[in-house]
Amino acid sequence: MKRPLYLLVALLLCFSCEKHDIEREIILKVRDSKAACVGAHGPMECLQIQEGELVGTQQWHFFYEQIEGFTYQEGYIYTMRVRKETLRSPPADGSSIKYSLLELVSKEEV
Repeated sequence: MKRPLYLLVALLLCFSCEKHDIEREIILKVRDSKAACVGAHGPMECLQIQEGELVGTQQWHFFYEQIEGFTYQEGYIYTMRVRKETLRSPPADGSSIKYSLLELVSKEEV
């Protein structure tokens, strides 16, 4: 009789420890030019971004990821709403964060 109870408790513990994808919407501002940076596979060109509520008031940071649904064109500053998703099972050689374009708020020529 004790064996099924132990099995049930073990199953409940496994399910309660399972990680879930975490999604949230953020605002990203993308600079009009890329910059030389060093990624996991060596030298590359990175987008430069500002993220979150302080967009426009902070320094530009390297962005090593891709934004699904977004095509970058040099010479424009973009402001966009993006879904930022933390993946529970990321690819072995990939990022644990996935970005997807929700809305292009503005595209300003520089």
